[in-house]
Amino acid sequence: MPQAIEFLGESGMFFSNDKPELFSEAIEGVVEETISSLQPGRVRCFGSYWPAQLYKVECQVTLIPEQTVCIVGRVGITLLVMPR
Repeated sequence: MPQAIEFLGESGMFFSNDKPELFSEAIEGVVEETISSLQPGRVRCFGSYWPAQLYKVECQVTLIPEQTVCIVGRVGITLLVMPR
């Protein structure tokens, strides 16, 4: 997944674009580390592992390892997931 990076002048500093980006279609992923409204975790997707958090934090659900999820967007490199 591309991450928008901007170079700012001669300071040599890089900043990521951390605005939420929703995908036009959900993508399937598999939970690797438990995810809940209070705890981000990790998912496997695109042959790699990514940090992940619930898309709707008010959702009172716990996603457990090996559970299939829908990836609906991202913030930076963190994927936004929902139960399938």
